[in-house]
Amino acid sequence: MGPFPHDAPRSEISEANPADTDGFEFVEFAHPNPDALRDTSRKMGYAHVANHKIKKIELWQQGDVSYLLNAEPNTHAAGFIAEHGSCAPSMGWRVVNAEKAFAHAVEKGAEPYVGDGKSLDVPAIVGIGGSLIYFIDQYFDTSPYNNEFDWIGTAHFKGVGFFYLDHLTHKCSKETWTRGSSSTATCSISAKSASSTSRESIPVFIAEP
Repeated sequence: MGPFPHDAPRSEISEANPADTDGFEFVEFAHPNPDALRDTSRKMGYAHVANHKIKKIELWQQGDVSYLLNAEPNTHAAGFIAEHGSCAPSMGWRVVNAEKAFAHAVEKGAEPYVGDGKSLDVPAIVGIGGSLIYFIDQYFDTSPYNNEFDWIGTAHFKGVGFFYLDHLTHKCSKETWTRGSSSTATCSISAKSASSTSRESIPVFIAEP
């Protein structure tokens, strides 16, 4: 991607990239004590920049990294942490066309999420352990949060130098992949700075059914 703001061209649908993925838009976190998430995010240099118009969901940003802190009851996130504890219930993937990416994923065997309690009103599929993957196409020339959130701060706050999500990893037992059942899964996140030498690596999810 290069330095922030990165200068990579917008992704295009192609044979090599049929789902037109273009990086990460957000990671959602939930915790029985939301203040613990706020304190951790603040210590890592993130700023609270927007609030959902009708739900207890906060947008925290640093550079091009966006975290949704979800404290809304009766949502997918609330049910997910009731089962798994403090974790990352979902993530958002940037794509050129959300509906086409969603249709491509379902065609290839993904399970569409049709339940209530989504964090954003965009297409989503069911991921590992019942987590969600959202498809976001309003990111290049505008913000995907404009319609559903009220801004209270400056978007893409500079922070301490973390500019974009480098990668996400799910580490699952072999049984999870071969039998489709979830035994133990962990997830960690790395965010890279402009110098490409500094990272935050956060273990965020340990799930046991």
